[in-house]
Amino acid sequence: MQAMEKPHGSIWLARLCLLLGAGSVVMALVGAIGAGQDWWGKLEGLSVVMAAVVVALVALLFSLIVLLLYRKKGTAIRNMTLIGLVCSLGFLGVIGYWVNVGRSVPQIHDITTNLDNPPEFRVLKLRPDDFADVPGRGEAKYAGMDAMERWKLLHGAAYGDLRTVTVALPVDKAVALAEQVARKRGWEIAAVRPDEGRLEAVDTVSLFRFKDDVVVRVQPGPGGLTSQIDVRSVSRVGRSDLGVNAKRIRGFLKDLKAAAPKG
Repeated sequence: MQAMEKPHGSIWLARLCLLLGAGSVVMALVGAIGAGQDWWGKLEGLSVVMAAVVVALVALLFSLIVLLLYRKKGTAIRNMTLIGLVCSLGFLGVIGYWVNVGRSVPQIHDITTNLDNPPEFRVLKLRPDDFADVPGRGEAKYAGMDAMERWKLLHGAAYGDLRTVTVALPVDKAVALAEQVARKRGWEIAAVRPDEGRLEAVDTVSLFRFKDDVVVRVQPGPGGLTSQIDVRSVSRVGRSDLGVNAKRIRGFLKDLKAAAPKG
């Protein structure tokens, strides 16, 4: 009886491409989901994702080499290699997108509609290092500026569209409306103080389940028949928020204005 033919070495290379490509995606998902479920810390989860990027790069390189050298060795080899290539390219594309987003926004994480008088947290605690690592320290263009001044400059240049919003409601009803909108957006309410014109909440984002703190301040307008609303959103972790806080504020204010009476 004829001895069973051993698989060609290229089949093992194709399997390796598939393993590395698909494995990089699984590795990143496990890192993110594990951090989101508190199986390990957020920074550890990010480290796993960064390691997955390296694996994906290796998978991409191997897949291209195998396709070039063994493209005529059979359909199975080609298909496994292509799957590994697609997995690695797709994952690297997602990472590349977020890297590009990160480059398009300033490396700050505290965003508000009022730079001169930001709403203050009273129940939720502002992270102690909030202004400890604002970009620009030691750079000539920011000479003589402290961290707060650099933050205002960077914030104003990137998010100049964020402004105080006026609604045709007294303070207590404006706070109630803000709470309604916040709940519809899935925020976890930490405090509602109509008498103080304040709402505090927590929003959870991404597979990592990052927690961002939000405070909404409502102040009476002239005559007390209108209210002026300011919002502040702060990420608990990281130097840059990748624009998430500004997007959150825009969405909240858009929903709030849509739900408020037309004055």
